[in-house]
Amino acid sequence: MKRRSRKDGRWTISEAARAIGAQFSGPDIPLPVSFCIDSREVLPGDLFLALEGETRDGHSFIEESISRGAGTLILDPDRAGETVSTALENNIPVILAKDTGKALKELSLKWLEVLDPKEIIGITGTVGKTTTREMIRAVLSGLKGVHCARKSFNTWIGCALTVVEAPNDTDLLVLEFGTNHPGEIRSMVEDYRPGIGVITEVGPGHLEGLKTIEGVLKAKMELMESPSLKYLSYNYDNTLLSRALCNIKESVTGLPVGKKSPLYRISHSRFEFVDGLPRLEMVFKTPSGERQICSELFGEHNAYAAGFAIAVADILGVPPEEQVLSLSEFKALPGRGKAYLSCNGFYIIDDTYNANPLSMAGSLAALSNMNCKGKKWAVLGGMGELGEESDRLHRDISRFFRGIDGVFLLGEPWRKVFIPEIPDNCMFSSMEELEGLFLSNLSTGDAVLFKGSRSYRIERAVGILEGLSSWK
Repeated sequence: MKRRSRKDGRWTISEAARAIGAQFSGPDIPLPVSFCIDSREVLPGDLFLALEGETRDGHSFIEESISRGAGTLILDPDRAGETVSTALENNIPVILAKDTGKALKELSLKWLEVLDPKEIIGITGTVGKTTTREMIRAVLSGLKGVHCARKSFNTWIGCALTVVEAPNDTDLLVLEFGTNHPGEIRSMVEDYRPGIGVITEVGPGHLEGLKTIEGVLKAKMELMESPSLKYLSYNYDNTLLSRALCNIKESVTGLPVGKKSPLYRISHSRFEFVDGLPRLEMVFKTPSGERQICSELFGEHNAYAAGFAIAVADILGVPPEEQVLSLSEFKALPGRGKAYLSCNGFYIIDDTYNANPLSMAGSLAALSNMNCKGKKWAVLGGMGELGEESDRLHRDISRFFRGIDGVFLLGEPWRKVFIPEIPDNCMFSSMEELEGLFLSNLSTGDAVLFKGSRSYRIERAVGILEGLSSWK
């Protein structure tokens, strides 16, 4: 197969199939720019990739993806059965691969060879990966050819999807590397070879697979094994991490960020609510001068993400004034600390995307320190994947309840610990119970934080509060 350059544009279906040694049938159209592995998310023209998961096989949802307008399919013909014929009858091109997961990875690596981006930025850490990614995207917005994931893609599948969706003019590629077991990040960095790395934080997260904080540190440090790594920005205030990096290899330039950092120092950070909106004031002392930023972000912990973005922008030559403007205009993503005044008069902090002890502590501390005329409440789901440490870590979080007027807790992890600071009626078993608790306890002008692990779907509670209009 003749080697294509990025100037040749997007692959066709036949070229993509040949690149990975697979067969294809149907019309030879350009490879779609949007890939889906969840049939419920398919939009007209998308490529649907049928992956075999631990509990579900994507091949069972091929017909649904077709009905939703899938423009291309990648599937295993032995698993797909008659749906191959259904696709071809509907004039939908099909790439046939015995192992669709392997096909996705190979396709991403072949496309990465074509893209040959000038720089790949890899982000890992217990908390703050996606916010850091989005801040990096923001500060690089003035540069051409920047591509990031459109969702929280931080597994090997997510990295592969991010790469195959990258346009052919991609010069700067930003990837997230998450992990819940040893060796996972090592494998991803060997494949995708970031030249600029960021380690946002190290703390208790995914302990079922990583067992201890030391295990988490070791897993995050696998980022250092990228054969292309030249720069590493990291959280200098995390003693465990900074000690592990005190003898960073000579080929890698360290760019520490933190309140004690000798290079990218957070010399000032102050969070408050003003006119119904969050305001985070930040001042950074950097090797190229001071940056003063005021942004609509919830909590001082977001200053670290801003610091990482500044360090990366400096590496890539973004002028300081552009960095300040981009970060000053930055808005939090839904579910990741997005704070606003609801139509029915509540200060809502939507931090529902996920939770672990570090992120839970940061959000609760920000709520406790927040200036608010009304009371402060937290609606919290349990924190998942903490293994044998779950009881202790949930109990430890209770110290952050001080300074908060009330906490509503959902999930067995909370029931298994004794929290003397919280009254008995703080527990609720279902979303149906929550409406009554809101009506009997909350008043307009109150601030309410919503947070929990994904399995608890705490975002439903946000909708319940926003939908209420009558109060005692």
